[in-house]
Amino acid sequence: MGGVSFRNLLLGVVAGTLAAASVHELIALWLSSAGHSAQAPWSLEPSPATGLPQIAAVIAWGGLWGAVFAFLLGDAPEGAMTVRGFFLGLAGPALIGVLVLVPLIRGETLFLNANLNEIWPVLLLGAGLGAATAWLYGFFTAGFRLP
Repeated sequence: MGGVSFRNLLLGVVAGTLAAASVHELIALWLSSAGHSAQAPWSLEPSPATGLPQIAAVIAWGGLWGAVFAFLLGDAPEGAMTVRGFFLGLAGPALIGVLVLVPLIRGETLFLNANLNEIWPVLLLGAGLGAATAWLYGFFTAGFRLP
C-alpha cells in the first residue's frame, strides 16, 4: 500500500463509476434474468434513501469504492489487478458495504439474516465490481496499456 496522487485518485473514481455502470449492472442483469435477484439493472426507480434513480446510487458508490481502491493499490499498481480487485470487491463493497454498513444504517440485521440465497449474489456483484474497477485502474495508471 502506498500513497496516491490526486490524479490517480480521480482515475480510481472514474474506474469505479465505469465498472459500476457496466460490469456491476451486467451481473445484476444476469442475476435478475436467472431469478436470483429482484434488483433490476440500470433502474431508474427512486432510491429509498435519496429519491434519486437507483442507478445513480450504484454509480456513486462505484466511484467511492474506486477512490478507496486507488488509495489501497497506490500510484503504481502491479501484479494481477483483476485478482486483487476480485478480493478487494469481496471485502469492501460486498462484505463491509452491503452486508455490514447498509444494514447498520437501516437498522436491519447484519449479513442479510444469514440467507445464503441473498448473500451469494451480493458477493458476486461485489467481486465483479472490484475486479473490473482494479483492472480499469491498472489500465488507466499504466498509460492505457494492459495491466
